[in-house]
Amino acid sequence: MNDQKLLDFYLSMREPEAYQWNLSPRSLYLEFETRDFFSRNFKVFDGINAINIGIGVGEWDDYLGYIMNGLGRLTSIDIDQDICNIFRYRQKREGHPNSSNIICEDFLTCKLPRMDYDLVTMIGSALQEIGAYREVFEKICYILKPNGYLMYMDFDKYNNKEKLQEILHELCMEVEEIEEYNRFSNTRFYCMKIRRLDKI
Repeated sequence: MNDQKLLDFYLSMREPEAYQWNLSPRSLYLEFETRDFFSRNFKVFDGINAINIGIGVGEWDDYLGYIMNGLGRLTSIDIDQDICNIFRYRQKREGHPNSSNIICEDFLTCKLPRMDYDLVTMIGSALQEIGAYREVFEKICYILKPNGYLMYMDFDKYNNKEKLQEILHELCMEVEEIEEYNRFSNTRFYCMKIRRLDKI
């Protein structure tokens, strides 16, 4: 990894199709509401241990790292080697004050410690890309501490909220807060605050 590849990454975000979406009101609205939901519903505390599933371009992980700076540690996991490499290099090159511990593996098969995380986040198309719906939430339940939280954001077109709540109930997980965002009919999404119940 080098500066040229990092420059190529920055420029790819300015390609016509990507740039049009990144600058659109829909994209900014989605980003604002997701971060606002997190800031209103989750507390970052000293010693917090968090993990984000699916890095993408890494902006959500950057945000979490800044919020947690000086308080806890963040792990970011993604199966795509190129995404992991550029994210690791970019955070180092930009001097991120609380950079992620990056795991480049399949979330479902990687070895993560049981009941180790206070917070798990998964936003956007991460679940859709992984594909194994129930197995993902089983693994999240496995790695969350009792009374730990999942911040989950998804699009209506990808995953049904009612189906998800049935699965969560079976896994002893409880939705404490849900907000739906329908301002743009072609970009309907929702955010959830989900707690792993104190049962082992």
